[in-house]
Amino acid sequence: MKNYVLLFLFFMMTAYVSAQSESEAANNQSVAAMDNFMLVNAVTMYPNPAERYLTVHSSFPITRVMVFSLLGDQVKDVKSNFSRIDLRDLNSGIYMIKIYSNQYSVTKKLIKK
Repeated sequence: MKNYVLLFLFFMMTAYVSAQSESEAANNQSVAAMDNFMLVNAVTMYPNPAERYLTVHSSFPITRVMVFSLLGDQVKDVKSNFSRIDLRDLNSGIYMIKIYSNQYSVTKKLIKK
């Protein structure tokens, strides 16, 4: 009988520890999602659609801006001067802009005229 009680207690403790770790993981994911949501609202880029230049502003420090085609090809990598990104070398179309801020990043859609 003692063996069954010990076995039962072992399974209960295992289930409790597993539930706690899943709860902590879900909490960490929600914090990361909240931080990313805050970054999405903190980053503005204009004009969109753009012809020649794109301006990117953020309340967080921007460290890098990358431009991707819809096929996923990187077409531009900007590491400074985010207030005036030259787009004249890009063809007209739709692009995805990935804006990095230290440990966070946000992706936005850009239309190039």
